[in-house]
Amino acid sequence: MKSITKFSLLLITVLLISCATDKEKFLEINGKVVNTDTKSILLMKPNQNIRFDSLIEIPVENGMFYYKSKLKNPEAVDLMIGEGEGRFIPLFLENEKINLTIYSEEEFNKNIVSGGNLNLQYKKYKQNFGAEFNDRIKPLQDSITKLLEIDEYESDEVKALYIELRESKSQDEKNVLYKKLDDLKKADQHLSPKAKILEDKLKPIYEEQKRFKQEYIENNPTIVSYYFFLQDLIYFKEDVDVNLAKKNYQRLSEANPNHPYNELALNLINAIDNIKVGEKYINFSAPDLNGNEIKLSNEIDGKMAILDLWATWCSPCIAKSREMIPVYNEYKDKGFTIVGVAGEFKNTDRLVKFFEKEKWPWLNLVELDEQNNIWQKYGVDGGGGGIFLIDKNGDILAINPSAEEVRKELEARLN
Repeated sequence: MKSITKFSLLLITVLLISCATDKEKFLEINGKVVNTDTKSILLMKPNQNIRFDSLIEIPVENGMFYYKSKLKNPEAVDLMIGEGEGRFIPLFLENEKINLTIYSEEEFNKNIVSGGNLNLQYKKYKQNFGAEFNDRIKPLQDSITKLLEIDEYESDEVKALYIELRESKSQDEKNVLYKKLDDLKKADQHLSPKAKILEDKLKPIYEEQKRFKQEYIENNPTIVSYYFFLQDLIYFKEDVDVNLAKKNYQRLSEANPNHPYNELALNLINAIDNIKVGEKYINFSAPDLNGNEIKLSNEIDGKMAILDLWATWCSPCIAKSREMIPVYNEYKDKGFTIVGVAGEFKNTDRLVKFFEKEKWPWLNLVELDEQNNIWQKYGVDGGGGGIFLIDKNGDILAINPSAEEVRKELEARLN
């Protein structure tokens, strides 16, 4: 009996020590700043909006800062100083001690990060990446920088459009000019002859860099690789190979089960894969200003429709929406409708005041604080929104069409 009691006490002691050890594992960031009078350090998680989302803000006092937290999962953030409008560095957080020395933005390349296995992994990756590519790519990039400094990088057509943009007074005029700029880029006519030669030399090196990163992801399915993967899905979606992205997602999600990145990555991949001309729209529900929950399919199925994702802080979005008012009034009784969704943050005060002045005649819903991930599902994260023309069968006919393009489709299909 005594031996059993002794064993029980020993077991309890071991468990208590184990629990105490677990509780002692925290993320602890100790840091100092050099050559900057910044008042805070900002940490931005993947897919956060710097203007509206609540970032981690660490106060800087007497050149020093400290942050402590208990993480459920290791994660990646972008570290910035001040207002967060300038340069950033990736930082990988886990329940370990991390020491930082952060310089002014002009000297951000001097920043020192030590502590944590993930940060060590990233450091080694950067070293190997630099050894492979820096000597080949830097001379070309330096030459491009010189062309930019003497205003010989863009083509004459692009320069002329920039002058028109500076002189333009209305957002409607600017939208037309933005489209012309986009058309020039698609036609590969946006660069000067000298710049085109340099960019053509860089293209194969960029392709090598993609392969280098892909091999790293395949061999190291850690949060470092997940960071690279999410960056591509968020900021370079036009260049994403969907089939390869699906394979990477399977590899990374299996290696990091139950991580929040898994849902985020899947939504981003689905948006790239599904939100394109010829594919079905993605259904969702969102409230109107009175709090009534509205399902999109109930409003647009069997009709020609526009889904207008916009925001009160997005002037180009508002201008594009205004252009649709005459089209809506002309075709609203012929089987056409518009559903607007305003992406707002914290509250709807701005939206209410907006509609006191603007009398948009269609149904308007609200996406408050990204509660339904609508922007994410439609692949317009990081922007004000987008316009999607949808036919009677639920197929996407056009993305960000002009009012005139919408009218032509309606004339052909409804008259």
